[in-house]
Amino acid sequence: MKACPEVCKRILRRCVVFLAISSLPLIMKWIVLPSSPAEQSARLRAAAGEISVEPAILQNAAQANPLLPSCSVRTINAQAKIPPTPDKALREARTALAEGHLDEALQHCQEGVQLDPQSALAYFLMGMIQIRRGEVGEARQALLQSLKLDPAHTTTHYYLGKIYLAANEFTAATNEFEAAIKLGDPSGAAHYGLGLTLLAESRDAEAVPHLHAAVKGNPQDAERRFTLVRAELQLKQVDKARSNLIQIRELFPRDPTLAYQIGKVLLEYNLPDDAEAEFERASVLLVDAGNNPASGDLNVSDLYLQMARLRFDHHDYWGTLHDFDRITISSVEANLRASALHLEGQALVGVGKAPEALDKLRQAAQTNPANPEYLVHLTWAQFLAGDAEAAATTALLAGRKWPSVPDVQLMQTLLKRESAANRASVPLSQPWHVKGEGLVCCPCKVPCPCRSNATPTHTHCENTGLTRIHRGHYGKVSLDGFTFVAVNGAMETKTAPDMLYVEPSATDEQLIALERIMQSFNPLQPSIILNVERAPISFVTSRQDNVYEVRIPKLLEIKIRRELNNEGEPLFPAAALDQFSNRIEYARNLTYKFWDKNGALKWDYGGRQANFRTIDLDSRAYTSQTMLIQFADGSGGFNKKQLELIKSEKLPVPHTYPRRESTERQHKQ
Repeated sequence: MKACPEVCKRILRRCVVFLAISSLPLIMKWIVLPSSPAEQSARLRAAAGEISVEPAILQNAAQANPLLPSCSVRTINAQAKIPPTPDKALREARTALAEGHLDEALQHCQEGVQLDPQSALAYFLMGMIQIRRGEVGEARQALLQSLKLDPAHTTTHYYLGKIYLAANEFTAATNEFEAAIKLGDPSGAAHYGLGLTLLAESRDAEAVPHLHAAVKGNPQDAERRFTLVRAELQLKQVDKARSNLIQIRELFPRDPTLAYQIGKVLLEYNLPDDAEAEFERASVLLVDAGNNPASGDLNVSDLYLQMARLRFDHHDYWGTLHDFDRITISSVEANLRASALHLEGQALVGVGKAPEALDKLRQAAQTNPANPEYLVHLTWAQFLAGDAEAAATTALLAGRKWPSVPDVQLMQTLLKRESAANRASVPLSQPWHVKGEGLVCCPCKVPCPCRSNATPTHTHCENTGLTRIHRGHYGKVSLDGFTFVAVNGAMETKTAPDMLYVEPSATDEQLIALERIMQSFNPLQPSIILNVERAPISFVTSRQDNVYEVRIPKLLEIKIRRELNNEGEPLFPAAALDQFSNRIEYARNLTYKFWDKNGALKWDYGGRQANFRTIDLDSRAYTSQTMLIQFADGSGGFNKKQLELIKSEKLPVPHTYPRRESTERQHKQ
């Protein structure tokens, strides 16, 4: 007699259940498997301070019954009415854990412990479930009990180490990770945990070998590589770090999130040009992806905000505003919105759009009322926009809140000065043009480091510069024959005041015009000449021997000789950061002496650095952003934007110069 189909199915189902139960292993293999590249790309996050169940645990649980992929173990067991056993309880716990049913999984684990109190596996699974439930204290106790029953469980040591690391119990974490390594760590997970622990203790050099082992265990893990890069950069191993970043880039060439992460790491360790290149790459990849990155870890507005900051730091205000066209302020992190609004407002001021900047700067000051800089810059923008009354009100408010802040005091001083009647005759933002020559002496080495974004040879750097304008004007104010000497008593330390000396014949309008010209050098900051003295300035040139002499009686004596070839061309020309020219020439410093009438300062730096410049400059050079000094960033060398200008203007780059050692500071104490 033929059996009906329903009977056959019932018999087959019972056979399958029997085979599935008899074939399941009695002991779980606890192996931490590496994630796929896609998973690693999608979840770049620091492991320190975070406890999570690795995907491998869930993978193993999901494979508990490979013969029945479409039906859970607990459903089959319920149908078959199999009596409870420890193995059955743990199988159902693993299945429930894999499916995300944490309460049910915990219930099955507790049942397994009741049936077999000596089951290390039961306590381990209980710990994994409690980690997922956020019950870290209970998870710790469960894992400790699991190790007590069987100390050779590698993965238990690993997760217990993660718990200790998250609690900043570094010694205990180290012990657990080392135990896991001794038992075998082919995936490098325990090495990575130990590396993170050592980094948390600022033991960077000890961490690096373990991070290398972690990367070797899973070369596709970008998170591990990033951690190694940070450790190498912390140890000043820049070349090694760059090599690892290149490998990350090669592993994930089309991932904008990783390009963004690389840029942030480079920026964190003061490599702005490299960071900007990575942000640009992230931007291109983002456009290719339709502005919809595969990973949710990339905040698109934050990417463009980072790019905007770098352009702003290079004084590329138009580029900054271009990036802001792609930024949604509401998408920017709340703690960064005020600074983002302030940045956009400052960029608008930088391109001469002060009226448009007012709304942004007001919002920044309202969003973060505790920052005096925001009110100062709002005051300045109001002044530039022609609203002197609003500027005075804002300055008064800033003065009440921060009476001792130097920038607030400076702005109040500026507004008081601007209220003088004679300043109205020399309005702001007028076209200007000057032609002439000038020289500078200082105690630095040759070539002068300040001229290429580096710091002075001496932090005190007492420098003096003479400028003679043969022909020039600011608006309607004539500057023909105007000569001034600027003495900087201590450029970095500010231990002595800056002084400006002008000839007795100089008019107030000419001084105001000079201040306005200096203002155009940096439109974001007010320029105020505070210390001015009138004194007879002697400037004598000898064309025959190319000697230039500057004298102010009982105050200053300078004598330099230009180094020219037979054709009258300078021997040592150089591209340089200078307010009046992109090109200087190094000269022979024959005499450089200064002594003030009060005897507080006195120096003799003859034989040190001197340079000469020919001046032919107008306001368009600054509005079109073609001056090297506009992109000064203190990076130690010419940056990308400056090198582009040097190339376009065919300026000589300073490679070889007669180098002379510096002399000691000669202050009279």
